[in-house]
Amino acid sequence: MSLESRTMSREVAPESRAVIDAVLGWVYTVLAWTFGVVGFVFFAFPDGTIDALNAVGSWFGFPRAPHLAHRFWLSLGVAYMATVTALAAFISRAPTERRLLMLPLAIGKATSSLTCLWFFIFHDHYFVYLANFLVDASLAFLAWGTYRASEPNVPGPLSARARRTLVAIGEALLASGAGANQHPEVMKFAEAVEAQLQAQGPLALRGFEWLLLFVETSPFWFHATARAFSELPVASRVRILEAMERSRCTVRRQAAHAVKLLFGLHAYSDPALRAELGVDDDWLATRLQLARERRERGEKGPFPEPVPVD
Repeated sequence: MSLESRTMSREVAPESRAVIDAVLGWVYTVLAWTFGVVGFVFFAFPDGTIDALNAVGSWFGFPRAPHLAHRFWLSLGVAYMATVTALAAFISRAPTERRLLMLPLAIGKATSSLTCLWFFIFHDHYFVYLANFLVDASLAFLAWGTYRASEPNVPGPLSARARRTLVAIGEALLASGAGANQHPEVMKFAEAVEAQLQAQGPLALRGFEWLLLFVETSPFWFHATARAFSELPVASRVRILEAMERSRCTVRRQAAHAVKLLFGLHAYSDPALRAELGVDDDWLATRLQLARERRERGEKGPFPEPVPVD
């Protein structure tokens, strides 16, 4: 069955749903306690909270934010903290059944984050604004991500954009010669990767989509080009993946290793492809042994290469 024709979603296995419920229940229990404690600290020590954030901000050269002379906005802030505490507590008891409550939590945190960013840019560069922007933005993404992860059905295929990036990566990994020819088996291996991720549940599938988005936009941030990864010639994609593997940035390096590993698990399991590329079992075993020895010496990636294959 082709990737384009797999548009129907399937039910999540009961054991996978139980794991998702347990994980999300723990996450929202921690959030509920955190919101409650932070809300109490705001109410009991409003000036002390500002002083503590000012002290941290002073290390980085931020100006000190003033105290409020009245407590009207404090009352509204504590009411907001009580609301998000209650939302997190309700969600923690039945995450998948009460997943709709994750949306108002995400909206509240996103509003808090964006307004603080606005104040930081147009009012004054107080550290308290920046800190709240970063913290609440993270919580908004977390709430939205858990809302997507708790869907009753696993989404069928990857998005069209993610699938295009996955195929583009496969073409680069299996490029022949100067990277001008597309390997005929790329689509089959891409389908196998997607099927494997679908079997792991929505968290794995959506997490991999974020990883593919990072690879797709890497040329913008690291190679000063206005074209996305999948829009580049195959030879350019090969060079970008090689640069990612050798990057000093851990995120870039691990992203390249992850996509290469997932694709390689299916591609190199094909004996005909291994023979075509001249990658026999001894070659693979040698590379694994070299990588193991390097890890034992405490060295960090990228993995060492054995003698190059013609």
